[in-house]
Amino acid sequence: GRTSAAPRQALSAAGLDETAPFSELGPLHGPISTGGVQSPEQERADAVRRSLVGLCARYLCRATQRQRALDPVAGFHMRNGAALIAIHWAANPSSYGLEESASIMVNYHYDMPEVEARHSAYVAKGACL
Repeated sequence: GRTSAAPRQALSAAGLDETAPFSELGPLHGPISTGGVQSPEQERADAVRRSLVGLCARYLCRATQRQRALDPVAGFHMRNGAALIAIHWAANPSSYGLEESASIMVNYHYDMPEVEARHSAYVAKGACL
């Protein structure tokens, strides 16, 4: 089915579209290598990066219970009117970051003219606008 504009934008920012299966991922925040032929290790690392960032996008945009995000931080930001705008690979390579989120970090943006509408849509319908 179709999703609202904001989840489509977040999925698009992660190189996905609403019909893509988990294994079909596009470019995500630039390549790991600088170009040219990749070694098998680089190819595997790139595949892991694309898969995890894609799964993260789907988890943050689509995983809900009772119309609320399963992720408490995502729920906090969406409940307060923010939009998910970026997913960053290898952003927190500390041992805590690797264990907590596979080193992935995200950015939320509060567009002040849109905050009230985003908040209302999330509270009323669980919509991520």
